[in-house]
Amino acid sequence: MMSKVRVLIMLLALPCFLGTVSPCARAESSASLTALVYKKIVESQQALREKKLEASQSILESIAEGSRNTAYDNAMIWHMLGYVYYEQGDLKKAATTFEKVFDYSIPQSLSLSNHKILGQVYMALSQFQEALPHLRLWLESGDEGKEEAHALIAHCYYEIKQYPSAVSHLQAAIDGYRAQGRTPRESWLNLLQASLAHVDDVEHRIDTIKLLLAWFPKKEYWLALASAYAQLEQMDKYLAILALAERDDLLTSESQYVSLASVYFAEGAPQKTAQILEQGMQRNLVRRNIRNLRFLASAYSMAREYDKALLPLQEAAAQSKDGELDIMLGNALYQLARWQDASKALAKGLDKGLVKGPDDKRGRDQATTAWLMLGQSLLNLKQYDQAIAAFEQAALDETRGEQAQQWIKYARYEQERQENLKLEANSS
Repeated sequence: MMSKVRVLIMLLALPCFLGTVSPCARAESSASLTALVYKKIVESQQALREKKLEASQSILESIAEGSRNTAYDNAMIWHMLGYVYYEQGDLKKAATTFEKVFDYSIPQSLSLSNHKILGQVYMALSQFQEALPHLRLWLESGDEGKEEAHALIAHCYYEIKQYPSAVSHLQAAIDGYRAQGRTPRESWLNLLQASLAHVDDVEHRIDTIKLLLAWFPKKEYWLALASAYAQLEQMDKYLAILALAERDDLLTSESQYVSLASVYFAEGAPQKTAQILEQGMQRNLVRRNIRNLRFLASAYSMAREYDKALLPLQEAAAQSKDGELDIMLGNALYQLARWQDASKALAKGLDKGLVKGPDDKRGRDQATTAWLMLGQSLLNLKQYDQAIAAFEQAALDETRGEQAQQWIKYARYEQERQENLKLEANSS
């Protein structure tokens, strides 16, 4: 989803006089330029076409507010100067200058043109609240380009966080284009789906993303569609889209890989979870940090592929300051009947300690389980005294003390049995 949506500001060509002044001057019988002003504006326009911005500015400033100027003369001069300042990149001065045009009684055509441009200059200045009244007047005038007006108004509403109004105007712009058989602009559809995300209209957002995919098939829209289906908890569609994204190499970030892997894990597909994480790590997109390595090892462990869980657990345990990952490593080794390695990992984990303290039930359970596994590993190594010591630590847990006591009895029985076997062997 977009953190901030940008819409390119499209300054419209100034009405009539950028090509020639006289048609605009004749547009309304009450409006006409004096001969001197007309001549200077033509000279300024020519300089502007030749990219001589300072010369164009100087010509206009020399006749601004002349004693013989009519109101229409001054309005046209300020209007033209505003455009020159805009071309120079001085947006604040351009806005101030365009505002001066409204100090005069001017024809409707010039007023409309000035509102169009001023609204967009305020947008370029990120003054979206100030831009809105000018853009609304453009829209209400019934002039051509109402879809563009709707889109620019929507952008202003989006920036000031009035998302329902942004949705309304964007939909009007898009519907207008579609009614004319024209493809809506990508930026409009993108802004619409971002606005819909803010108003939590997931169904409408999905329809909008589908339009984006129909006209502008890009990987980010596939991922946005998957995210929307996940929001609706339609995990079958979510997985189907992300599987397509994986196959077509559309996944380009750690969060995308981990998100997909998490869904597979939640859906009870640990092998696929591990496959996704491994792919991301091989592409150097998923970091081999403690969190991701632990996730990978958990997936392999859930799939009972303990041998594959060893490497990520070893890497993660080496990075961790507490013993939880060492105990997880010990468990994987225990499952593989690698008693010597398991006992070392378990002992190391218990020595480092767990994040959860002794007063925490989960921490106590983890520690008790580790002591039991350590005792059983040592028992398989016939290290009876150490095994009994480990079981005695587990017996301190009230809830599992009886189980630990049973192991102590068994360890002592085995210890005694082995000693008797040795005595018999020696006596024979």
